[in-house]
Amino acid sequence: MLRRIALPKPLFSDLDALISPVYKKYRYPVTTVLAAAGDLQVHLRARCDTEAEAAALLAEVAGPIEALLGDRLYSRTGDPLEVVVGALLRERHATVAVAESCTGGMLGERFTSTPGSSGYFLGGFITYSNALKRELLGVPAETLEQFGAVSRETAEAMAVGARRRTGATYAISITGVAGPDGGTEQKPVGLVYVGIADEAGAAAVHRRFLGDRTRIRQFTTQFALDLLRRRVLGIG
Repeated sequence: MLRRIALPKPLFSDLDALISPVYKKYRYPVTTVLAAAGDLQVHLRARCDTEAEAAALLAEVAGPIEALLGDRLYSRTGDPLEVVVGALLRERHATVAVAESCTGGMLGERFTSTPGSSGYFLGGFITYSNALKRELLGVPAETLEQFGAVSRETAEAMAVGARRRTGATYAISITGVAGPDGGTEQKPVGLVYVGIADEAGAAAVHRRFLGDRTRIRQFTTQFALDLLRRRVLGIG
């Protein structure tokens, strides 16, 4: 029997240092930590005489590990983050829209890859140019001139605009420098801002991801989905 625990990607060494005191007590079940695109998975495998015995053994090990992971844990079955977030939105009869720049529609694609996503995903905007950020999302020209397209202020304004235009419960925005060119000392390649807006207001956070263009964009969408998960749950 296999049990999976998935969480947004911290450092592999940090995760192993956190949970190894638990799993090293056991010869069985076998514990494996696997790195995926933007997250880590803890696989617990048990082989017993009966399914009930295997389930009990997995629960004995998984319980303390899950307690250590806390709100970083998003799935106990290995479901991808977009499926988990979609289920949360559906349970709350909530909707989401997106406004993307450097990810060029990847976040919207992740939402729509899930069957039934039309029940909570309203749509989005790919506003790669400053002109479309102004015209479609209403980002003030002075915001773009003063802070630039890659900024907390612009990310917040993009999210607010997407929510206003669609009427969604939540709106997520992404703007950043995916590379390989375009980075500066102040705004290096890999710097991204993710904004989120709901009825309580708007906020944006930034991260810098390392790697090639594809990796940066993948990690950014994973980060955006986890930010929405936390906002919906009221954590972090």
